[in-house]
Amino acid sequence: MDLDPKALALFNEGYDKIVEGLGVLGYDVGDENFVGTAARAAKGFHELVLGQNSVAKEIEALLAKTFPAKYTEMVISKHNTAFGVCPHHLLPVIYRISVAYIPTKKVLGLSKMSRLVRLVARGPRLQEDLTHELATILHENLDSQGAAVYIEGLHMCMAARGVGAHEARLVTSAVRGVFLELATREEFIKLVTTPSSTLL
Repeated sequence: MDLDPKALALFNEGYDKIVEGLGVLGYDVGDENFVGTAARAAKGFHELVLGQNSVAKEIEALLAKTFPAKYTEMVISKHNTAFGVCPHHLLPVIYRISVAYIPTKKVLGLSKMSRLVRLVARGPRLQEDLTHELATILHENLDSQGAAVYIEGLHMCMAARGVGAHEARLVTSAVRGVFLELATREEFIKLVTTPSSTLL
């Protein structure tokens, strides 16, 4: 996905100021290791916050590539690693996301669920909002019988600053449709949280 030139230029200006701030703190920002740092940091940040119009178009294209459903049981993509940004501190968040849906007439291609998760996560949004957004997409946009999402988030705003709670994970979940039934919800939670041996 292409980076937006205007946003990148603004991010670059901001990171120029951050590098200047490091100089005020006594760091030798004239050192050769700081050459180009602002530009690299700006690009890295932009990769964590993709443009919403581009994301919406890519999600639409992704959901358009489906196959007729011959399977009407639970489809799960578990333990997808994704990255985002906390809107309160603009610090990175590392997510482990499991999603599921029960098809009605169509199923997504094998890699599409992971791609969807990573696309939606790339922005400054609350984990709670990300959880509900994914559940809504998999239920409403995919016209499924129901959808469920389970997310564990490692937030750098907690792990690397303040209380330094590097072991803490924020856990959120959301369900739609048939997953509102207790037995279906419990089956999903059990499948995505039970430790399993690796395939390889």
